[in-house]
Amino acid sequence: MSDCIFCKIIAGEIPCHKIYEDDFCLAFLDISNDLYGHTLVVPKKHNESVMTCDSTTLGRVIETCKKVGNHYVKNCGFDGFHIFNNNGEAANQSVKHVHFHILPRKKDDGQKVFPELECCGADLAEVCKELKLAEEKAQPHFEVPADTVVLYTDGACSGNPGAGGWAAILTFEGREKILSGGEDITTNNRMELMAVIQGLEAIKAGQKVKVFSDSAYVVNAFNQGWIANWKRNNWRSSSGGEVLNKEMWQRLLAAMQPLEVEFVKVKGHSDNVFNNRCDALAREEIAKIGG
Repeated sequence: MSDCIFCKIIAGEIPCHKIYEDDFCLAFLDISNDLYGHTLVVPKKHNESVMTCDSTTLGRVIETCKKVGNHYVKNCGFDGFHIFNNNGEAANQSVKHVHFHILPRKKDDGQKVFPELECCGADLAEVCKELKLAEEKAQPHFEVPADTVVLYTDGACSGNPGAGGWAAILTFEGREKILSGGEDITTNNRMELMAVIQGLEAIKAGQKVKVFSDSAYVVNAFNQGWIANWKRNNWRSSSGGEVLNKEMWQRLLAAMQPLEVEFVKVKGHSDNVFNNRCDALAREEIAKIGG
């Protein structure tokens, strides 16, 4: 947002003392300069508060907090750190852009970070009764027959081409299997394909499989007949050139051959639990590589 001070800092319009930056987050010293090393971690994607922020973005912010905090302890002589977030005006949120504070601490530094709260005297059983969330059961996918393997996949890339990661989560009869991996130099589309390939290759022949992916590149190739056209044209595209990633498409077809596979397009980075988990796993693989 044009009037958000953190968005201006992210865009480079306002200078900051940068501690760390990646494709998703920025960490910089708090201008208040109240506690030595007081650091703010903000997502580059604008969200006003935790209440409106998607879980994928929050996950990346927490990963950055962990990375910076661990660095302070391992390399900068601190003994620990606080992580906290002010959420809403009643909690003194001063900037309407999600941000987390990291307060590095040393033993006996003499700083009192948190106020001493008086006991409210409430009965905890009654408080729990009033505040407890109703139990929810996640519905990560559509109606799927009991004899069908559910396969969620996702791929990610930093740079495109650049370091990439892929992830697949298989569920069947109450059991779950997680697969993930990465490559130094690759593309987002290749990682999307690799996630499906690895998932399908892990399934026993003869099974019915429902693949859920947020990649239009993968899903449309099957649901809109692209694959059939490519095979018919000897793996030439409509423009006459060789189909990109031909060897991966052929490996995918080979993995599908002993299975009964259906592809379903899901919305990425929304409220789909399994899709978000796959995205986070793929990003972790990129982080392992250093992308």
